[in-house]
Amino acid sequence: MSYGRYFEQLRRGGRFQHWPGRTINEYDDTLMSLLSMNQHPVHLDEHYARETQHGRRLVAGPTVISIVIGLTQADVGGRAIQTLSYSEIRHAAPVFHGDTLYAESVVLEAEPFEDGSGAITIETRARNQREETVLTLRRKIVIPAMPAGER
Repeated sequence: MSYGRYFEQLRRGGRFQHWPGRTINEYDDTLMSLLSMNQHPVHLDEHYARETQHGRRLVAGPTVISIVIGLTQADVGGRAIQTLSYSEIRHAAPVFHGDTLYAESVVLEAEPFEDGSGAITIETRARNQREETVLTLRRKIVIPAMPAGER
């Protein structure tokens, strides 16, 4: 079973439905908030969060981004040797403890390098269990060429 793909296997327009999804629990969010020093009470203080527009704690944005990127790794980024950029990150809807995220990606660009490797730009959309889009983002990563013995 392979983890990720080589550059030759990623073409412009290629689409991926990443599986399985990932349910975010309170532990995930609290740990990431503390590790990243994001101590905003909307993520950590249930009493405070009850008085906000959502009426409960929100999962921190960086937690959502990290999990969504992780969901894509087996299909797209598992062989990546470098991340060049992240862009157009949009939090389209709130994410709460207990939400399950699913992701799909499309290859927007594939730029070959002389050595056979190349850079791909992918756009990823994450949806929750209610099919609501919660996050979109683009990233550009460098993917190695397939080894000669595997071609």
